[in-house]
Amino acid sequence: MKAVFELLFNAWCAPYRPDLVPEYLRGDPVRAYGQYAFEQGFKLGMELAVASLDAELLTRLE
Repeated sequence: MKAVFELLFNAWCAPYRPDLVPEYLRGDPVRAYGQYAFEQGFKLGMELAVASLDAELLTRLE
């Protein structure tokens, strides 16, 4: 299973780029990349949650 996670990480996660990190985190690359990974994971989780909702229910909620 570890090999699967490593393949997914290398395929999906962008390399660390200090120029894209908020200035207050540039001195701490581990925390900066951790925050990036958390944000991306949260966004993916929300997209999966919305995609799993019933389309008919979503139409009624609009």
